[in-house]
Amino acid sequence: MGFTEILLIMAIALILFGPEDLPDIARTIGKVVFEIRKATNELTKEFQGSMDTPTNILNKAFEQTTSSRGNEQEVNTPQSGAEATIADEVLLKYEDESSKDPLAELPLDMVSYEEKGASR
Repeated sequence: MGFTEILLIMAIALILFGPEDLPDIARTIGKVVFEIRKATNELTKEFQGSMDTPTNILNKAFEQTTSSRGNEQEVNTPQSGAEATIADEVLLKYEDESSKDPLAELPLDMVSYEEKGASR
């Protein structure tokens, strides 16, 4: 808004409301504008905080994960080649739990193998 536009608005307001009421109207408009700006700033901060919260949570989780991985790698790093082969052998000897019969631990009178080909 230019200076001439502001001057024109002030002249119209002076003519419409008169010199007695103009200060009260200006004060009221100033309070309204202040409250609107205050509410807008609060909403902006709230919105920005809600947008930043998931990002902050993910960043903290990522930092914790990377820092704990660094610590685990330092702790779990083998000192020699012999220790590395022992760790590989342990991993290779892992037994799959799904290959075991889940009903084998139950008493025989509770288990019924009625499918064709299913036997103990």
